[in-house]
Amino acid sequence: MAANPFRKQASRRAERILRSATASRWLAKAVFNRSDQLQQRLGEAAGQLKLLARMLLDWTAGRYRQVPRGTLLTITGALVYFLMPLDAIPDPIIGLGLLDDIGVLAKAWQFAGKDIERYQQWREGQEDP
Repeated sequence: MAANPFRKQASRRAERILRSATASRWLAKAVFNRSDQLQQRLGEAAGQLKLLARMLLDWTAGRYRQVPRGTLLTITGALVYFLMPLDAIPDPIIGLGLLDDIGVLAKAWQFAGKDIERYQQWREGQEDP
């Protein structure tokens, strides 16, 4: 099975984004906005995307640094993929367009689940900013 070229593109972009706090913040805020716009279609995945965006924001701000590099790349790549309108199944295709995005999110969660869970526990102990 051939590798998904859109995932490769998202991975390359993730590498570049993580080098810039400004780009990382922009990505997280764009995910918050898009998740809100697609809340009905995304269901539970909207909350998962927002959690990953918060994790990226907290890492970028230096509030939560206990994130392995591989997890950061996975999360950032999944967020980039979510924002790409033209990916394996283009988002404008009603009913199908977000399936691949949710699949990438599920894979990211599978890979980084323990790190995400630790972040959730840390976040629950913090005051909301």
